[in-house]
Amino acid sequence: MRLMDRGKFWVAALMACALLLAAAPAGALTKVSLQLQWVHQAQFAGFYLAQDLGLYRQAGLEVEIRPGGPGVDPLGELAARRCDFALSWLSEAMVARSQGVELVNLAQLVQRSALLLVVFNDSGIRNIRDLNGRKVGLWRRQFAVPPRALFAKAGIQVEEVNQSVSMAPFLQRAVDAATAMLYNEYDQIYQAGVDRDEITVFDFAEQGLNFPEDGLYAMQDTWKQRAQVCRAFTRASLEGWRRAFAQPELALAAVMKRVNAAKLASNPAHQRWMLKSMQDLYTHRVGTALLGQLSPYDLLQVNRILVSQGFIPAPVEAQGFVAEAWKEP
Repeated sequence: MRLMDRGKFWVAALMACALLLAAAPAGALTKVSLQLQWVHQAQFAGFYLAQDLGLYRQAGLEVEIRPGGPGVDPLGELAARRCDFALSWLSEAMVARSQGVELVNLAQLVQRSALLLVVFNDSGIRNIRDLNGRKVGLWRRQFAVPPRALFAKAGIQVEEVNQSVSMAPFLQRAVDAATAMLYNEYDQIYQAGVDRDEITVFDFAEQGLNFPEDGLYAMQDTWKQRAQVCRAFTRASLEGWRRAFAQPELALAAVMKRVNAAKLASNPAHQRWMLKSMQDLYTHRVGTALLGQLSPYDLLQVNRILVSQGFIPAPVEAQGFVAEAWKEP
């Protein structure tokens, strides 16, 4: 058996064992649901492995993982009690919290912003101030908060263009700059045939706007009344991510199973890139031992920027907002 064939064999064998474990009889399981921010992709690989490897069942949970999409607002679903847990960016959750939505951060997953602005080198844009008066593609909701804070910080005004899920407007030069995620659209640009030396990237973290992104949230009364369930779900999810980073091919198989079932236009090479990027973003500064930690400095910095730019009237206090369900009680 060739080495590559052996590798595929063992991935298939591990997946088969995982499915048997997940299907094993158990006592009464608590049913909960998780609302993702986007369609199935490696951005959520750890949750898939926690499900496929039976980690949730071992924690006494039966978990429904719901994909998101352009018309899905995870925090809206959470506030309406249509799901038990949801993923959201820290900045969006803080804005919602300041507006009276009693959200609790159970775990901060992404530690470093992956948000980028990309421009073609021949556009003449060399720094952020060169975007003044230019057309800039922006996503809505939480994705628009950091760019607007950056433009306010630089003292410029741009012509905002509603950016869809496609990078076609940028590739066709319909906008001067576009929003991209390091783990997704950035790679899509190169897959479309653009060379790396043809574009300039403005990294928000390097621009002093490191807004930690994906975090795991519940409503405050859920945390108070069902803390055990929240802890069990959080810890099993984080263990799923540790397994994903330790066994990337197994994680990739779990991702592609869902991508293919949903008939999504993607490929293993892109999803592998995304998974590697997620590992860098999750373990930035905290490693794997402290996955889920929300840095007090990051909370302070995001509060400062959101208040100074008028997104929230006053800082969001850590007490009541940061639950740290990943820690031992």
